Amino acid sequence: MGKASKKSGTPDDQQFSLFVELPGSGKLGRTAADSGRRFITGDPRAIVIGTTPLEQYLRESGQTSVFTVARLLDEQNWTEFEDRYAATGRPPFSPRQMTGLILYGVMQGVHSLRELERLARLDLGCMWITGGIAPDFTKIGRFITRLATSLTSSFFEGLTGGILKATGSKSERLAGDGTVIVAACSYYNLLKEEAIKERAAAARIALNARPEDLEVQREHQLSEQCLKVFEERALARKRSGRSIETLSISPTEPEAMVQPLKRKKGITTSYKPSILANEDRIITAMALDPSSETKVVAALLDQSERAVGGKPEEVLFDAGYFDDGVIAATIERDISLLCPDGQVPGKLKQGNVYPKAQFEFDESTDTYRCPAGRTLIFMKAFEATTTKPARRQYGTSACGACADRADCTSQKRRHILRNANDERRDALRQVMQQPQVRMVFAQRKAMVEPVFSHLRGKQGFSRFRRKGLTAVLTEFALHALAYNLSRAVALLAADFGLIAAFTYLFQVFQLLRTRLSDIFYMFVRLDHPNFGIMRSEQTV
Repeated sequence: MGKASKKSGTPDDQQFSLFVELPGSGKLGRTAADSGRRFITGDPRAIVIGTTPLEQYLRESGQTSVFTVARLLDEQNWTEFEDRYAATGRPPFSPRQMTGLILYGVMQGVHSLRELERLARLDLGCMWITGGIAPDFTKIGRFITRLATSLTSSFFEGLTGGILKATGSKSERLAGDGTVIVAACSYYNLLKEEAIKERAAAARIALNARPEDLEVQREHQLSEQCLKVFEERALARKRSGRSIETLSISPTEPEAMVQPLKRKKGITTSYKPSILANEDRIITAMALDPSSETKVVAALLDQSERAVGGKPEEVLFDAGYFDDGVIAATIERDISLLCPDGQVPGKLKQGNVYPKAQFEFDESTDTYRCPAGRTLIFMKAFEATTTKPARRQYGTSACGACADRADCTSQKRRHILRNANDERRDALRQVMQQPQVRMVFAQRKAMVEPVFSHLRGKQGFSRFRRKGLTAVLTEFALHALAYNLSRAVALLAADFGLIAAFTYLFQVFQLLRTRLSDIFYMFVRLDHPNFGIMRSEQTV
């Protein structure tokens, strides 16, 4: 077949990403929950390799992890997926088998729909999980698009709960973290304020001239979205006193944020996925925001509670989560929070002044003590506004003769503002100073940071392949689900290894006990008074 044009179809040699929405993925028809809808499934036990059944072939080759994956998927309730299919028409592929194919592919680091189609036809482990079905790449892409909502919410929680139950993993203590993942759009094609407004104006004119043109409608919608996102982010910057001159938006993916990558690896368009993980490094909750890791903490805690079946006793976050919203979210849910404030003795990198955390508040005297040992007294109070809470100002007249003034303030005197949230912050700082708490907090890195290492290194999750906040959340959910299946395989294999080791030791002990009994019986016969007579009789 020859190559098709862009208007008539898809070229045969074109590669689609696993997470890219395919053209022509239309809406579903009327659903029929109780219609007895039939699906194309498959029986993996009917598959034979040569003259050997597939199950036997996999076990003899040591590829037993697929049995664990298949069993965990079989235990899930697929009614929510199945009810979305219409009662009439050709039978579709079973949601259980399609999901198994996708997750198994992500576990292997496969992101292309074409490669996933090839995996279903050639990989023996994949055949066991899917029952041997072989959907083409268009059906796989449409399946992901249609069932995205369930994959990121109810199915994630159900499968995670099943994995926790199967592995016996506990979640009384959780650790949280986030990372920065590059977006699909290009960093080198960004628009600033003037260009964004000109584009929106041109799109409005074009829409008035050609209102029926689908491409014009799409461009108008995208340009208006860019303008809306820019105005929201510009307002947020102005409220925090930052300049909007450097603010830029991607024309093709407005929701992506231009921000620095982790470990000072440059600046690019990206998103920030976040997770909660337990001590066995199983992801109990996942969320995503364009730029903030702290805004999603409340949603993470709620999702984890639904997946686990109960809230954790304590959560561990790094210094980037020392935030009023995070503190409030844990207090509201009666969860202990362990999180350092991130401020160490010395100067701030920006502003070149001592941080507020170095000023000790004395509640009994209602005063602050500065790093130089001087007392800051209450001066005046400010009422709450639409953007700031009520606060009290403290200061001192001793700044003029202070030797540390250059390191503390560029004004005549240093002022400290205190609000209701500072009491919670001070309490958390005192908790984190306790040695036993520091020992517990030291476990955070081992609990959560290897998760992102696995996602990047094993599953190839180094950048998003879909565009838009909803789409990238679906993509991240698939990676989290595949990762949890990998952890289940590893944990259950470790448990099986321990059982096998104990069984072997017990068998050795039984053998030694038998041998010792024989030796003991022999010595008893040697000590017997008639041993000489017994031996002569045996000789005769």
